[in-house]
Amino acid sequence: MHIIDNKGRIFGLINIIDLLVILVILAVVARFGTKIHQSSVGSQAKDIEAVLYVKEVKDATADVIKVGDTVKETKTNGVLGKVTNVEVKPSETLVETADGRIVVYPNPVLKDVYITVKGTGSVNENAIVLGSNEIRIGTSLQIKTNIYSVTSTVMEINF
Repeated sequence: MHIIDNKGRIFGLINIIDLLVILVILAVVARFGTKIHQSSVGSQAKDIEAVLYVKEVKDATADVIKVGDTVKETKTNGVLGKVTNVEVKPSETLVETADGRIVVYPNPVLKDVYITVKGTGSVNENAIVLGSNEIRIGTSLQIKTNIYSVTSTVMEINF
């Protein structure tokens, strides 16, 4: 008995081209199966708290940012989490005095807002993902609710 017969079948059972196609499909399935398993092992879902700094907004904007708001990222519309704390401070402005000195003076019109957002995300050795957005300290995030939209900077991350 020959390994490949005159019809191109191995041991008279399966065509060699069919066997190669089946092997390629099995290899692709095995590769994606191990990739999914590796990514689920490396990341852990947990609560992540981020402090976002919003610089120089008017009183009207600062007044509508409230604890309990559900905050979304503007571009992806992905939910980051809920606002757990809001701290409003007068924005500081550099002012030149009559004698030529430059002093820091609280701005009477603009406010700086620190927003603490708590949401669910994943943490691994490469990135911290809050909602569906990768965040790092210093990252700029455009956030919104149904009432306001502001540009913020990530100042602190706790998990």
